[in-house]
Amino acid sequence: MVRALVLSAAAAGLAGGLVAAAYQVLVATPLILEAEIFEHAGETAGHMAAGAALGRHLLTSLATIILATGGALILLGLMILDGGAITAMRALPWGAGAFVALALAPAVGLPPELPGMPTGDVVERQIWWLATVLATSFGLWTIFRRGGPASIVLGILVIVLPHVVGAPQPVSHDSAVPAGLAAQFVASSLAGSLILWIVVSSVAGAVFDRFGPGTDE
Repeated sequence: MVRALVLSAAAAGLAGGLVAAAYQVLVATPLILEAEIFEHAGETAGHMAAGAALGRHLLTSLATIILATGGALILLGLMILDGGAITAMRALPWGAGAFVALALAPAVGLPPELPGMPTGDVVERQIWWLATVLATSFGLWTIFRRGGPASIVLGILVIVLPHVVGAPQPVSHDSAVPAGLAAQFVASSLAGSLILWIVVSSVAGAVFDRFGPGTDE
């Protein structure tokens, strides 16, 4: 069990991390570099960003692989506790739930931000993000695992609660970064997160199904 868990998480983290890192290099990073030009308003900033691009890509890729591996480990652990066979098809809905809880729901109040954009208090933002993740996770579990009208209503209320309270906002939303560029970054970031969780969950489920308990290996 432990061997299959570690192997599955490592394979899923490597696959998901590499795919997500490639997506970031091709789609998200160019938007960040463009925003930094507006932030510093000078050609020097663009030159500095280009010179540091390789190191940035390597560090981002490594961090993404590590986070993806940890995410796969947690996902598989929760599926084991939930019971039932672990396969790629069964893992996909869990990956979708992770995307909603960790990326989509928090982005409603705190969308991904480019350099140069105003932000609220860091500690307050982190508390709200964590509360939203926990509330969304519990709400989804209540809706899909408990069943029944009362559970569905309770789950929806819990999911909505952090957004009723509201995320911490900056004093002013004025920014040198164009609104279109910011919107494009939000969309690309969420798409990248969705791709990551699709790959991580499907690979983790497939590898665990192959090497987990009850197999020939």
